[in-house]
Amino acid sequence: MKKIRIGVIAAAGKGTRAYPRTTFIPKPLFEIQGKTILHRNIELLTEKFGVEKIYILVGYLKEQVVAEIEKIRFFSRKGPELIPSEWTTQGLGADIASLRDRINEPFVTILGDEFYYKTTHENFLKTLQKYPKLSASIGVQKTTLTSRIRKNYSVELNRDKIINLVEKPTDPPNNLLGLGSYLFTPEYFSFYDNTSPSPRSGIIELTDVIDKMAKESKGSVYATQMNCEYFNINSMQDYHHAVYEIRNDQFEKYSVSIVVPTQNHERSISDVLVDFKGKAKEILVIDNGSTDDSVKLAAIEKAKILSLPSDVEQDLGSQVRWGIEQAKGDIVIVVSPDGSFRSKDFPKLLEYLKDSDMVVGTRTTRQMIEQGSNLRPLARLINLFMGKLVEVFWWGQEPRFTDADCHYFGVWKESYNKISNELNEKSRFYVVELMIQFVNAHMRCIEIPVSYYKPVESSDYALMESIKNAWKIFNIILRKKLMPNND
Repeated sequence: MKKIRIGVIAAAGKGTRAYPRTTFIPKPLFEIQGKTILHRNIELLTEKFGVEKIYILVGYLKEQVVAEIEKIRFFSRKGPELIPSEWTTQGLGADIASLRDRINEPFVTILGDEFYYKTTHENFLKTLQKYPKLSASIGVQKTTLTSRIRKNYSVELNRDKIINLVEKPTDPPNNLLGLGSYLFTPEYFSFYDNTSPSPRSGIIELTDVIDKMAKESKGSVYATQMNCEYFNINSMQDYHHAVYEIRNDQFEKYSVSIVVPTQNHERSISDVLVDFKGKAKEILVIDNGSTDDSVKLAAIEKAKILSLPSDVEQDLGSQVRWGIEQAKGDIVIVVSPDGSFRSKDFPKLLEYLKDSDMVVGTRTTRQMIEQGSNLRPLARLINLFMGKLVEVFWWGQEPRFTDADCHYFGVWKESYNKISNELNEKSRFYVVELMIQFVNAHMRCIEIPVSYYKPVESSDYALMESIKNAWKIFNIILRKKLMPNND
């Protein structure tokens, strides 16, 4: 058999262990490198098996899942037929059994919250060719991490033949990890009917059905050995681990742009550009009508200079957003032109961007603030308070902030594009809006400590100026909380 025509993806579960994100987004719609896990599993079934029809089991937040299916249909018009199918609420075993009237040939099933990277799923076809009368086959992988087996299930073999399955074993018998990928024949349906409910859950567990098939079916159940990077997305940490590993593996292919907004910074612009030279594919200096030698000095350092167009608001927030839009890199780092930040923290921003959508510096670590800096205790306290205010207002999203106005940060351009239409703050306090909008969009914004130096041509924040700045930031936070879509 050169291909399997029918696929099933289980995308119905609630995913309570991935709270708080699953309150808003079902796990199969978590994105990895710009595509949902559901989309990637559809591609897997199509590329590895040539499936012509995929039944997608939907339940929790099904409107979102169905909308994603429609989106995939629109952009993959020559792909397989995608058919949403209602869950039974009685577990995966029952959900698969509910398809009995629509499937009468071998079919592949994949769990919708599992992600496979560089996988060899085509080995299922080799197993079916080797054992054409099999009843089922399950994907297995050797692992040195017994903790992963304890979270899934263990498999005991006699050569390729499966003789025993144990769900979440406390003491795994070997190093074989059972995966959430299965090849079933219609024989599955009759065995489901004859499997007793689990005393633990009160429902008929999928592993119990497969275990019964392994011990009683004439065709028997065989293991399909697979090589892949396997990620079972049970929790948010599982998800972030998967995102990190894939980005880390592919990181060299991503390009980086540095955006430096300027308006009359001739005393510091050269130092900033020399410090960051060679760190990125391009350094963009976004000039907002400088009347001094800022542009001339930037040209000497061979930065790419772009003048802010007249139809763009002549304020720092608009200036930076326009600069990010012009950047060609997959990653955009924004740094102020006044010499307050250094490239020594640049690698930290990139490293943490492997694990998040936005990384923003915090200047509240006292040991990393240059002596004599203009960031006095009152200013640090105000920024700390405003950062914690964001935490309180968006408590359900679990952000952690200690600074609300650090002008040294990095974003993935793809992630930024998803929220750019929601950004409206024109003033120099645009950073807090950007942080909030990433949180609002259920994306990950991480804060890291960065060194802070005394800016060129700076003055200490006076009491009244600090209070005015705090009031402006507070108003931005309040507006984003009370009118998130009506700025």
